[in-house]
Amino acid sequence: MSTHHISYADLSGIENKFSRLRQELNEVASDVNHIGREQSQMKSQLEQLIDDFAEFVDTDRKQKALQLAETRVGVLSQQLQTEFGYYAEIRRLAVGMLQGVDVGVLSDDTLRASTEEVMIKAPGYWLAPVLVTLAAWIRQDQTTMQRALAEALRRDDYKTTLFLVLVMRRLGRREASLQWLQRYFRHQDPRHLDREFVTLLEGIATGLFPPAARQLMQDHLSQWLNQLTEGGGFVEKQRRKWDEFMEATAGMVGPAAAAYPLLSEHATNWAELNLGYNRTHVHELLRQHFNNITSGAHDFSTSLKTQLDETLSRLVSNFDDEELPLRHEVHLNQLIVRNEGDKAAAQAQLAARDGLFDQQVDLLQLLTNALFDSELAGTTRVTQALALSVSQSWILEAHGTFTGRARQQAPAQAQLALDGWQGQSADGHNETALLDSQSSHYATIMQTELAKVAAPVGRFVGAGVLAAFGVWAAFNGGGLAMLGAVCIILAGVLGYTGWTAFTKTKQQVRDAVNERHRRAHEVLRGCLAELVDFRRDYSRRDAQAADLQQLLAHITPESFSSKTYETSRALA
Repeated sequence: MSTHHISYADLSGIENKFSRLRQELNEVASDVNHIGREQSQMKSQLEQLIDDFAEFVDTDRKQKALQLAETRVGVLSQQLQTEFGYYAEIRRLAVGMLQGVDVGVLSDDTLRASTEEVMIKAPGYWLAPVLVTLAAWIRQDQTTMQRALAEALRRDDYKTTLFLVLVMRRLGRREASLQWLQRYFRHQDPRHLDREFVTLLEGIATGLFPPAARQLMQDHLSQWLNQLTEGGGFVEKQRRKWDEFMEATAGMVGPAAAAYPLLSEHATNWAELNLGYNRTHVHELLRQHFNNITSGAHDFSTSLKTQLDETLSRLVSNFDDEELPLRHEVHLNQLIVRNEGDKAAAQAQLAARDGLFDQQVDLLQLLTNALFDSELAGTTRVTQALALSVSQSWILEAHGTFTGRARQQAPAQAQLALDGWQGQSADGHNETALLDSQSSHYATIMQTELAKVAAPVGRFVGAGVLAAFGVWAAFNGGGLAMLGAVCIILAGVLGYTGWTAFTKTKQQVRDAVNERHRRAHEVLRGCLAELVDFRRDYSRRDAQAADLQQLLAHITPESFSSKTYETSRALA
């Protein structure tokens, strides 16, 4: 009887130990699977962390550059005001004097006091003695006029001559204006034209001078163009500048990621796709730009007198050469602010327009400046139209080069990457093949992940040992028969629970992989749908290159106003 109780106690202990062993084996198998999943997630998170960190560094750099640029714009603007603020007052005085002389409301005393004061406050500025000359001429003070004129010519022969050309024309002194015009042209070098030359070109192109003045300009410009186009690389330089301008314009279009969120996220060559997309937008931007020039060139609703006022106002209002370096810095920092701290983009845009800030440029660069930015170059659409008719050939060549390079460098395929799978598509029409490829990818993942699920071998071995022992004990009979029966039952429980946990884990793996497969299919279909729209929009934009070429090819001097017809014909 005591032996029976001892055997029962021993069996209870064995059963508890096997139960704990079963739990620990289940936990180990679960931990192994969990570690595998965590390792995969950790790798993805690490890659995302690297991307996020790089984006953070780039954003931080742009933010600091933006803050610095905003500060420098204010500081440089204040410096301009401090160093050259009085120049602006003199320029306003010059405009006021011209308007006052027209209506005859300025007294001699007022003219004398105002002009002599600026001589004192601006000892080096060319416009100050010019105003004294004009005031003395009006009140017929020949002695003061001769002295002031000599000083004005000494300070800046070029600008003084130009100013007097326009003033004499405005006051109806045609013979005097032509004499000053001849003096003006004698000082010109077509390879080194001052910025103010565009003002004279503006006046003659808009028909503000008599035919003799126009013929004089035609003779000089025709001769200069022949000199520049025969050698020296001047035309090639302008082609290159236009090519750079088109590339810079593409950089200003902005990313297309908002329109194609899935494609931009999962196409590994999205940067190249986006660049090609932005380049196609340049055709429409240039077409609109040139259309504005050609459509506005014939608008002469204002009187000739008003146009002359505007031309003279631009002459006396344009920045002096001393101001240009600071103006250049201000413009660079304004571009950095406009590009939200992207200094490289700002510098690229400024480099394409550097000619606008050159103190001296050649004739071809002057025409290019007028087309790049009329406000900064100080021109109207009339001069832009004239410049366009002259520059047409090298703009066409530069656009052809730009378009050819853009098409050659545009990726033929979108390289897609989703959850370890990679594929490519030209236009999204190979969806079936890509989905099949993706299914094969996840079939391989399924096999790999299922192979990682370890069978509970230890549990099965333990169950086998218990079963063998139970059979042996049952056949030996006696007091061991009950022990054998218990061991056989425990072996069955251990084997069943082990197999159940094993099959459950495998099913969980199947469900997880199938869910990844389903989501990847959805994302892939979305990417391909966006790619179809992307290619359609790309083709539509790219086709506009032919429209731009046709527009440029049909630009002739006759396209513009009769007031610029003769000049344009001579130049073209």
